[in-house]
Amino acid sequence: MLVIVLAISIISARAQSSYTTIQLKNSMQPALVLELPNTASEVEGTILQKLKQIGYNPETEGHLFWKKNKIDGFYFFDNVRLPSLSTQELDVYFKVLQKNKEEKNNSTLYLLVSSGNGTFASPVVDTLLWSSTQTFLNSFLEKTTAYSLEQDIIRQESNVKNSQKKFEYLQMNEKDLSGKIKRYQDDLLNNQNLQKDQQLDIANQQKLLESLILKRRG
Repeated sequence: MLVIVLAISIISARAQSSYTTIQLKNSMQPALVLELPNTASEVEGTILQKLKQIGYNPETEGHLFWKKNKIDGFYFFDNVRLPSLSTQELDVYFKVLQKNKEEKNNSTLYLLVSSGNGTFASPVVDTLLWSSTQTFLNSFLEKTTAYSLEQDIIRQESNVKNSQKKFEYLQMNEKDLSGKIKRYQDDLLNNQNLQKDQQLDIANQQKLLESLILKRRG
């Protein structure tokens, strides 16, 4: 855990969100961009988790977090309240992209925030909202690392359970095989005893045959 904490601290010190512009609804809008050392699916999962933590349930409120609810490639959530601006409802737009073909485990996260009427936060228009949005986005660096770790733990727990189930199956199979071996051993012993009895019968039948042959000669 110490190594993980140190890794997060080092990454956090190096990577912070920065200002950019990106196209939305046929116009360029101010946005924040953050490079993350996580897959796109991990970042998307973190967004859902983060929204739930601030009291917004994307599964029952606003728009569902699926491709069919995208706007120009952005996931859209309305009436979101950031922790530092709890009284202000915002429209939030996220876009998550795989960094490139060579870096499939790295992603780029874009965030746009609007207070309504098509007005988007920027360092010029609303410095307080911009600063709060930047703080909110920067928290994703630690959150995605923690989310990724939790997903690894969940997958590994599943692997352990599957391995345990396989072991239990092999144990049951061993009992079944042991039972079969015991039955085969009993059958083998019975067969050997029957062979001995049959050998005695052969000897007796051979003696009877020989006595009959002697009578014929006499």
